[in-house]
Amino acid sequence: MLKRLFRWLVRVMTLALIVIVIVGIARFFAHRYRPGSVIVLQLDGPLLERGSYSLVGLTRAHQVALNVIRRTLRGAENDPRIAGLAVKVLDPDMELAQAQELSSLITEFSHHGKWTTAYLETAGESGYGNLPYLVASAAREVSMMPQGEMNLLGVSIRELFARGLLDWMKIKPELDAIGKYKDAGNIFTQKTYTAPQYEQDDALAGAMFDQIVNETAQHRHLAQDAIRAVIDRAPISANEAFRVRLLDRLEYEDQFNERVKNYRGEHHDLIDYDSYTPPTQSWLAAHSKIAIVYGIGAIERGESSYDPVLSPGSTSMGSDDITEAFKKARDDSSIRAVVFRINSPGGSVIASELIRHQVELCAGKKPVVISMSEYAASGGYWIATPGAKIFADPGTITGSIGVLGGKFDFSGAAQAIGLNSAAVIRGKNAGMFDPFTGFTQSQAELFHQQILGDTYQYFLKIVAGRRHLTVTQVNDIAQGRVWTGEQAVQNKLADKVGGFDAALDQAKILARISPEEQVQLVELPTQPGLLARLLTGRIYGEAQLSPALPHALEPLFWLAHAALARRAIIGQAYCPLVPVL
Repeated sequence: MLKRLFRWLVRVMTLALIVIVIVGIARFFAHRYRPGSVIVLQLDGPLLERGSYSLVGLTRAHQVALNVIRRTLRGAENDPRIAGLAVKVLDPDMELAQAQELSSLITEFSHHGKWTTAYLETAGESGYGNLPYLVASAAREVSMMPQGEMNLLGVSIRELFARGLLDWMKIKPELDAIGKYKDAGNIFTQKTYTAPQYEQDDALAGAMFDQIVNETAQHRHLAQDAIRAVIDRAPISANEAFRVRLLDRLEYEDQFNERVKNYRGEHHDLIDYDSYTPPTQSWLAAHSKIAIVYGIGAIERGESSYDPVLSPGSTSMGSDDITEAFKKARDDSSIRAVVFRINSPGGSVIASELIRHQVELCAGKKPVVISMSEYAASGGYWIATPGAKIFADPGTITGSIGVLGGKFDFSGAAQAIGLNSAAVIRGKNAGMFDPFTGFTQSQAELFHQQILGDTYQYFLKIVAGRRHLTVTQVNDIAQGRVWTGEQAVQNKLADKVGGFDAALDQAKILARISPEEQVQLVELPTQPGLLARLLTGRIYGEAQLSPALPHALEPLFWLAHAALARRAIIGQAYCPLVPVL
C-alpha cells in the first residue's frame, strides 16, 4: 500500500515538474520581444479599474483595464527592448480622473527615452471630445482621421427635476437631507435649481474646465487662452485643428499603423498592451507583497451584484466582499501594506460603515493608503477615512459629506387609478415607512433629527478624527458638497494630488520597502474563475446601457431603484453628480 502511494506521489510530482517546465518554456518564447518593439494601446469602450466577464460572449473585446495598462507601461518604460508607444483613441468611455491617470502614464513613459504617438478617429462625434483628446495629447505627436471632429466643448452639468411629473402622477416625495448641498433628492423635490445646488454645480464645472484647459495646454505647449479660444468656437474640423496645432498630421488608421511599424525609418514589431509581460516580473522571483483592494460601484449590503446603470464596471460594491478582502489582507502576514482603490459615488450608510470598520481594523496592523479614482464621494469618502494617506486625482469627485433619506407616498397615485388601501397598526410609528402614507410631523422630526441627524454627526466625527480637524471645521466643508481632488487637498480632505502609482509609492514608504524594489501586487477581492461565475450566476459585464443614457438620468434611476426595489432610501450617503465631459 505504501509503495503504491509512493509511486503515485512520484508520478504526480514528475507530472507537475513537466508542466512547470513546459509553462516556463512557453512563457520564455511567448515573451521574447525583439529590440525596437512597440506597445500598442487601443482605447475602445469602457475604461475599467479591473477586467471582468460580460453577459455577451463571456468576454468583451471593447473594454480596457486600467490596472493592466498601468502594469504594461510601468514595465515597458524600463524595458530596453521597447522603443515606443502607439495609442489608438477610438471610442473610450471614461471620466476626467481616469483620463488624467492615463495621461500621466503616457507622459511618464515618454520621460524614459521612449517615443509616443497617438491616433484619434475623432475627438467626439456629435458629442464631447475633451477626454479622448486629453489622453491623446499626452503623446508627443497626435494624428486624426481627416474627417474627424475636434469637439473640445467644455464642461456641462445638467440636472433633472421631476417634481412636476410626480405632482402630475400624484406621488408625494417625503425626502430629507442633512447638508445644504446634499441635493440628490432635489430631482424629486424641486422644479428647478436651488441656490446651493447651482452654486455647487457652477463651482465644480469651473474647476474641471480649468483642469482640462491647463492640462491640454501643457501637453500641446500652447497658451491656455489659445485652448479656451478653440473651446469657444468648437466643434471644429480636423483640418482646422491641424491649423491651430492641436494635431500634428491627418491620416487614417491604416496609415498610422504603417507609420508606427516603420517609425523613423526603422522596423518595429507591434505588441498589444494586454499581452505584454515586463522582464522584471519573473514568475519564480519572490517580492514583497502589497494588496490592492478594489472598491468599485455603488455601496450596498451583502455580496456585490450586477448594477449596469450606477456602478463603474457594472458591479456594485458589496460590503461582504470588501470586508472579506480586508480580513484577508489583515491576516496575511506576507502582505506588507494595502492600497484601497475607490471608485464609488456612495450608497448605503450601513454597508459603508461595515466596510469602514474593516478598513480601520486592517489599518491598525499595517499601512492602508487610499487611491481615489473617478469618485470617492459620500459613502465612497466614508470608507476612505481610515487611510493613513489619501491620494486623489485632480479631477476626482469627492467629499459630499452628508446624508439623505426618506420615502415616497404613493397613496395619491393609487387613488387616481382606482386603488384604495387601508391598514391596521399597533405602535405610534408602525407606519413610518409605509409607502401609502406620508410622514406625520412627529415622524418627520424624528427622521430628521435621529436617523439623518445622528448619522451626519457621526460622519463628521469620523472625518474630524482621521483628518485632524475639529467637527466644526469639517462641517464647514461638508454640508453634502462635492469637491475636485485638487480642492479636497486644499480643504484637508485628502493629503496629496496623485494617481494610483503615487499611492503605491506611499504604501511602500510606510511599509519600509525600498522605492526601487519590485513588489508583488495582490488584487482583492479575489475574482471568481469563469466556472465559478457560471455555477453561481455571478457573471458581470460592462453594460452598454449607462454610457448610452443621458448622464442626467442616472440619479433618477438610482433613487427610483432605491424607492421601488428597497421600498425606502433610509440613511443613504450618495452623490449623484455626473458632469458631462
